[in-house]
Amino acid sequence: TGPRPRSGSVDAEALRRRLGGFRRGADAGRRDVEAELAAERSRGDDTTEEATGGTVEEASS
Repeated sequence: TGPRPRSGSVDAEALRRRLGGFRRGADAGRRDVEAELAAERSRGDDTTEEATGGTVEEASS
């Protein structure tokens, strides 16, 4: 199945709402990760990228 043909104009306000929801979700996820990393640092966990030597992508290349 290929892409669906466009059926007309785009509802700009609906698109704004959807993109706004995506942005809020991405921001919330970023805040969660930052809080988790800060908690790990305060506990002295050695599982951060700096302690382990990088990311999986760096290790595989």
